[in-house]
Amino acid sequence: MKTILLVNVSPRVQGNSEVITQILAEDLKDQQVVVFTMREKDCRYCKACGACQGTAGQSCVQDDDITKLLPVIEDCDAIVVATPIYNQQVSSLAKLFIERFYPWFDFDKKGMSNTAKYGKKAALVCSFWGSPKDRVKTYADWTVSGFCQMGAEQFQTLIFNQIPNAGDVKNRPDYVEQVHQLACWLKE
Repeated sequence: MKTILLVNVSPRVQGNSEVITQILAEDLKDQQVVVFTMREKDCRYCKACGACQGTAGQSCVQDDDITKLLPVIEDCDAIVVATPIYNQQVSSLAKLFIERFYPWFDFDKKGMSNTAKYGKKAALVCSFWGSPKDRVKTYADWTVSGFCQMGAEQFQTLIFNQIPNAGDVKNRPDYVEQVHQLACWLKE
């Protein structure tokens, strides 16, 4: 059984990121799944204070829900971040979440990471209306590659464009099938 962290970084209730997260959670019900919905949590930005650097394990001086999630991030086998694309970028909540990988940063180690668990899988699922799909794909691939900092070594991106309204991803069988395929990859 794998531990899989699903992170919904959309501020919108019943938006496409939430639908994607729900489909994945259902497909992965035979695994240990942790769903983290940022809009429902106390999540603070990284202050780059450096207090986490040079410590044993991953820690943060902030007392918020991301600090409490750090052990899950460290121990998981896979992580998926589902995000809307706003102004051709991942949501501000996605940026906040990713920047909190700083406790893993160690320039001198493999993947610039002090993780005790390499080999994780990481996926970034992006949904949006009108941004250029090829540019979003390049940006998403580059963004998810940064998950190497928390021990990821296998990466996927799913790019769902032409999704005009909240929850409309469920009306696209081709996109839903890609989410099902992602779940299968996460279980491998």
